[in-house]
Order: sequence, then C-alpha cells, then structure tokens
Amino acid sequence: MMRQKPTNSDISHHAPDSGTAPEAYDVIVVGLGTAGAIAVIAAARKGLRVLGIDRHTCMGGAGTAGGVLGYYFGKRGGLFEEIDAKVQQTEKSVYTPSYGVGAEGKQYVLEQEAVLAGAVIRYDTTVTGVLTEGRTVTGLRCFSPELGSRTVMSKVVIDGTGNADVCRLAGCELQGGREFDDQPQPFSNALFKLDGNRVRAYYTDSGYVFPEDPHSMSAAIVDSALLSTHLMDRYDDGTTYMRIAPQLGVRESRFIVGEEQVTLERFLREDYSREPLFMAYSNLDNHSKDVAFESELQRDWTVAASLWGLKFTVPIPLGALIPKGYDGLLATGRCIALDHDMASLVRMKRDMQKSGEAAAYAAYLAITGGVPLRYVPYPELARLLREAGCLEEGEKVFFEHRVAQSDAAHAPIRWLENPADIREALSGVKPGVAIWSAKRLGETIRGHLLQWIGQAEPEHLQRHSAMALALMGAREAAPILREMVRERDPFVPQTSLKYNQARGYAAVYLLGRLADKETVPLLLDLLKSREGFTFIDGNKEFLSDEADLRFQYVSYALMALAAIGNRHEETRPAIAEAFGRFERELDGTLVISFKGSSEIRNVMDDKIRRLIDRTIRAWQSPAGVL
Repeated sequence: MMRQKPTNSDISHHAPDSGTAPEAYDVIVVGLGTAGAIAVIAAARKGLRVLGIDRHTCMGGAGTAGGVLGYYFGKRGGLFEEIDAKVQQTEKSVYTPSYGVGAEGKQYVLEQEAVLAGAVIRYDTTVTGVLTEGRTVTGLRCFSPELGSRTVMSKVVIDGTGNADVCRLAGCELQGGREFDDQPQPFSNALFKLDGNRVRAYYTDSGYVFPEDPHSMSAAIVDSALLSTHLMDRYDDGTTYMRIAPQLGVRESRFIVGEEQVTLERFLREDYSREPLFMAYSNLDNHSKDVAFESELQRDWTVAASLWGLKFTVPIPLGALIPKGYDGLLATGRCIALDHDMASLVRMKRDMQKSGEAAAYAAYLAITGGVPLRYVPYPELARLLREAGCLEEGEKVFFEHRVAQSDAAHAPIRWLENPADIREALSGVKPGVAIWSAKRLGETIRGHLLQWIGQAEPEHLQRHSAMALALMGAREAAPILREMVRERDPFVPQTSLKYNQARGYAAVYLLGRLADKETVPLLLDLLKSREGFTFIDGNKEFLSDEADLRFQYVSYALMALAAIGNRHEETRPAIAEAFGRFERELDGTLVISFKGSSEIRNVMDDKIRRLIDRTIRAWQSPAGVL
C-alpha cells in the first residue's frame, strides 16, 4: 500500500531545536546518493540512531537525480533489490512507468524506508567541518538555511558524498585521476523523454569535469546543457522530451588512500583480499577515448590485447572503506580506496549500493562491539553480508567475456597455459586472451613466440605473436611491428564485443613501449600525414570515423617518440624539432568524439601541447627523462 510521501517536518521530527546541546547519533551518513541512501536504511534497521544529510533535496543520487535508471553490470543481491522491487510497485498506482527503476518512485521508497527505520533525514544541509580527537572522527559541523550552524556528534561518520568530501575535511590523504593529467573519466548529463507510455532516460558523454572544483562543476552543468545533444536547433522528430537530470552523471573524482588499496596492477598479479565485503563486477568501462594518455597497464590491457570487454569480479575489503590511519570514519561509493584504472570497474550502481550496506554493517559491529573499525571481526561482518544477500558463500574471482544480448553466455575463461592453445588463439581473430596469457607466462612461452613470428601462416599468428612478445619487452618483435605501422594495419580484432583497437596503432604503442629507435622515421611520417587512415571497424562506439582514427595514430606516435627519446638521448634533437613543428601546426583538427554521440568533438590540442611541453622540459632538465 502506498504511504503518503513524508513532509520535511516528518523527515526531521527527531531533531531538537536550534540552541540546544549538540545532537548525538550513532551514525551520520553524509551524502544520500547511490551508496549513502542504502547505508542510512541499513544502519537504522540495525537499531542504530542514524542521521542522514545531503546538500540536495532527494535520496538516490545517480539512480534518481542523475537519471541513470538502468543497471550496467554489478552483482545482484542486497538491500537495493528490495528497494527496487518496491519502486516497481509504485508504478502500478502512482508514478509513470519507466524503463529501468523509476527516479521518482525510488526517491519516494528510499525516503519512506529510511523514516520507517527511524532515521532522521536533513536535506539542504552542508558539512562545514569535521570534529576529531586525534585521528578519530567524533562528529561534524554543518549548516542549513533552516537550522543554521550546528554541531552533531557521532560514533561513526560514513562519507557517501562520492567525492570524499568529508574525508578531505578530516585531513585524509586522497588521490585520483590518471597520472598524465589528473583527468577522470568523462561525465554524462542525462535526459528524460517519453517513450510510448513509459519514461526513458538516456545519456551521452558530455565532457570532462573535476567534481572537487566548484568552477569546473558549474561550467560542466551549464555547458553540457547547451550541447547540441541537449539544446537542439529543432525539435521536430516527434520525441517528447521531459527534462534534463538535475545532477550530472559523474563517473570518477577523488579516492581515499585506505587501509587496503584496490588497484588494477595488484589485482592482475592476484594480490587481492580473500575477505571481501562484496565482489565488484564489470569490465574496465573507461569511457575515455584518449587511451594513449592512460597508464601503461591500461594500454597493455585495452590496446595491445583489446580486452576492454572482459568482465571480472574484484574483491572489495573493509580496509578499502577505511581512510588510512583514521577511525570513526568510513568512505562508501565511488570514492573508496581505488586507483584510476580500477575505478572504471568499481563504480557500478549495484556494487555501490552494496558498499553502502557494507559500511552500515561495519559501523554497527564497531559500535556494538566497542572496537575500532579496522578491527571489526570479518566472520561476523561476512555473516551479516551473506544474510543480506550482498555476499555469496565461497565467492571467488572469475573472468568472462562480455557478449551481445542475443548471444549465449560464455563460461568463465581460464588463462591459457598450453602452447598449442595459445598458438591456436593467436592465429584467430580473437587473440586477446592468448596475448595476455602469454604476458602472464613470460619466459616459459617466449621460445614458442619467437618461432611463431617466423611463420607467415596462419594469417594472424605472426603479428599477434609479435604483440605478445612486445608486452614481454622482447625486441625481436620490432621488425614485424614496424611493418604493421608502415601498412597502418587496419585489422580490428574481435576479442571484445566492442572497443577493440586497430592493430596498426596498437603496434605504434608497442614500439614505443620497446623504445625502438629504428621506428623514429616511421613515427615522424605519421605526424606529417593527415590522410591514409583506413577506418573499417563496423562498431563505431569507440571510433566514429577517420578523424577519430587519426588522433589515435598521432597520440600513440607522440607518446612513442617521447618514450624513445627518454631511452635514446641521440634521438632527441630530431624528435624535439618535429615536436616543435607539430605543435606550431596544431589547428583544432585533432579531435575525439564522445561515447554516444559522434557530433560532439573534443579538440585535443591542449593535451598534445601538454605532452610535448613536458617532454621537452624533461629532456632539458638535469635528469633528462620524462
């Protein structure tokens, strides 16, 4: 049965009048978005005194105000399943049905469940300070137009802001963005439209934003709403547009440095926790298209092996929610202890909702047990998580291919170890798993790969073997890779469902990885060329046309030349001269499109200047390397 939506006085009815002694709660949750909303309900249902505050005026974050109504990946199970089921019921009698989980219905259900559980919710409230005793957080100072400035005490604060705002105020160490330019992933600005008799939300990538910078956020909010995807010249296609989502779809900002850090590099060498709160599940869904500026590990995975579509599970431990050296404070949502590479996977709504529930149970056990958060007993925490459906008994890490909706699901993959199996896969059009398997095996497969690069048949064996060798640092691969660059090899593997990378510019990347100085003339020719880039990929979600393709070749060539110059000092004069000439000739034609809309083009001249300028400065410094 539908209950009346709580009024503001209903939501805050436990709050004392201004001017009384500081309020005290067991748990304060700051930020009532994807993770924080679930944390409030889960903690209150455990009998804790809970205050939830948010600077906005609704709960749910990306799934409500952000207009992301569907789910991408993430694992099923947990409190959010109950919430979503109740949202569906609201559409039978009150709210307009939606594709996915309706935004209005979810706001209502989250508020209703929070109030029924006994939580106090304060909207339009901003945290202005964090109270500490040593490095233990004991409360907050906050402000709202209605109540003014207030001090609120707590035993545990859960930072659900997504941007680690409370952790920042507390003095916790933060990090984020990629090493090249601190850039996070692109953001989206969702639109609502009427599709038949149901609401549909959709989005394209709209640009880049630094969420911790108010000037950057303000510009992104306004500028994205003025893009041609949103503000069109004509609205004559019969579509009924409803509104723009009031909250930007931010994929990444800052992360805490935690008691345990979850990074892609550690994960891929199997250095991960065996005591998970939940298993995050997705592919490395990095929306950036300037992958040349990502980490070497991400380029190995995405460019050399075309493994963008490989899905896998990642164990998220309690230590990833605890800021290093602090007590009384937990982070939840996308600001937990990750690195930029791993953040493209550990951000899906299902998993972030689980992180909020896990934070609530950790706070509950710390408070009732009288122990610091980092000493919460894992068996008790795991039991609560299993009972809630957040964690399955005996869950393990697995990898699997992403497949089209109409295709049958594949069984989890195994990294290959048998040379015959690796040879067969390298000979085909889906070589990615074999390339990565060879990288993992290292010297034990090297001899076989050296034999295979001398064999012209089967068709793809030689080139894919060379790519695998290059990931191992084997210079014997260079002649074949040079030939691939000379041809601008247009072959696009089919390892992933989409986002596969053309073999020609993958070879450019790998030659830079090898610092192959004999490639310099080839790479300089690439910088001079504006034509001859053959685009044959039928899936246009990553590259839209030859202009996108040209940027890939140019960006990898510039990065490769910088790497070669770092290793071989004698090549620097010629490279520096070419860099200077190229920088002077930049004219706005080096562009990338954004995912979901080929009409939005991002001019990359500033990124190119950044690369060139910092390379030349480094070569002129006493150390002489980038």
